[in-house]
Amino acid sequence: MKQTQKKSMKMFIVLIIGQFISSIGSGLTDFGLAIYVLNLTHSVSATAAISICAFLPSILLTPLGGILADRYDRRLLMMIGEAFSGLGLVICLVSIMSGSPSILVICIGVAVSSVFTALMEPAFKATVTDMISEEDFAKAGGLVQIANNAKLLISPALAGYLLLFTSVSTLIIIDILTFFTTVLTIAFVRNSIQSVREKKAVAEKTGMLTELKEGMDALKGTKGIWTLVWIMTLAVFCLGFVQILSKPLILAYATESELGTLTTVVAVGMLVGSVLISCMKHIKAYHRLLAIGLVGCGMFMALMGVREDIVMTTGFGFMMFVCMPVVQISAEVMVRRNLRNEVQGRAFGVIGFVSQMGYIVAYLCSGVLSDYVFEPFMCGDSAAAKRVGEMIGSGAGRGIAMLVILAGLLLVLVGLMALNSETLKTLGMITGKTAEQEDDTNEIIMESGL
Repeated sequence: MKQTQKKSMKMFIVLIIGQFISSIGSGLTDFGLAIYVLNLTHSVSATAAISICAFLPSILLTPLGGILADRYDRRLLMMIGEAFSGLGLVICLVSIMSGSPSILVICIGVAVSSVFTALMEPAFKATVTDMISEEDFAKAGGLVQIANNAKLLISPALAGYLLLFTSVSTLIIIDILTFFTTVLTIAFVRNSIQSVREKKAVAEKTGMLTELKEGMDALKGTKGIWTLVWIMTLAVFCLGFVQILSKPLILAYATESELGTLTTVVAVGMLVGSVLISCMKHIKAYHRLLAIGLVGCGMFMALMGVREDIVMTTGFGFMMFVCMPVVQISAEVMVRRNLRNEVQGRAFGVIGFVSQMGYIVAYLCSGVLSDYVFEPFMCGDSAAAKRVGEMIGSGAGRGIAMLVILAGLLLVLVGLMALNSETLKTLGMITGKTAEQEDDTNEIIMESGL
């Protein structure tokens, strides 16, 4: 048994290495495109439009990706999604290198890439459950966070350095090349382990709509899951503001290279948070851990906007990123331990669809509020603007800072809601049995006639 677990963990690490490489490439493109569009248009709304195109198709198709992850070979879906998402990047590259770049064409390219990413994410999350034992869930969650966030840990500083002597086109080309390595690692893992459906020996397949309904029913049938989903949706909404606004906020008083370095240093906080969670043992109350993470994220996020000081911003941003893996891993463990493995692909698909809509709403609001409300307000000479300016400064970029502060305070309130939720407490308390173990126990009782 231990030998099997060791082999599975080795295969899991190979998979994580592939995701790590892919994440670095994606981060180069994300950072480069954001700076490129911001310099081209001088508009936060245009940058937000690119982010919406990157997220919306993936979010809308995530439930379908979840169904496919439960019906077909999860590793094969990951390979297809990774390989074909490069098509969208080629579209972006052609537009940028044409000499007459079009924001519309770039949006289309980003959207095409997002469509195929929707195939990957639910399959990848469900594959984690396939490959490792229950006691390794938290440890695996930390490693997944490290891999997924290589785009923040390594890419920004690397991209900022490369942009000193090359263009965004080079960053996109590097991203395209990383796909090959990632596909090879997934292929290696696929040939080494069985899929969950092979192990379960499912005899027949039902319709996709039926399976989507089963995923919804699985969420409805577990007390506290929907409360968790709505809490995470509100949290994602708040974090969406800092995702869009952090670059123009910092570029108001720093260079692009400094922004890249700052972003990487700040993101090391996520590495620290992921390692801390991976090392924690015998966690009994994940709902409390979730609430602490949310409050910490919100508090440090608000402090990032208080002063135009690159050292302070880096410090507070670092602490915010320490808290982020605490939130993500706590939520995922609560889902994994309370839902059966064979419905987790569909469940993660539905959860991703609902919660990540918070990003879309935040992206829509942040650009409009920044460009047309908060920035004009803080650049004005009204009495209210002067009073606020005495606390956080006035002029260009301080309206964005005010918006970041308000979003951070809202996130603190979301954390307090999570702490006081009785249904989340029920979901988050670890009693020693997973949902699958409960089902096995029920089957034994029924078969024995008790």
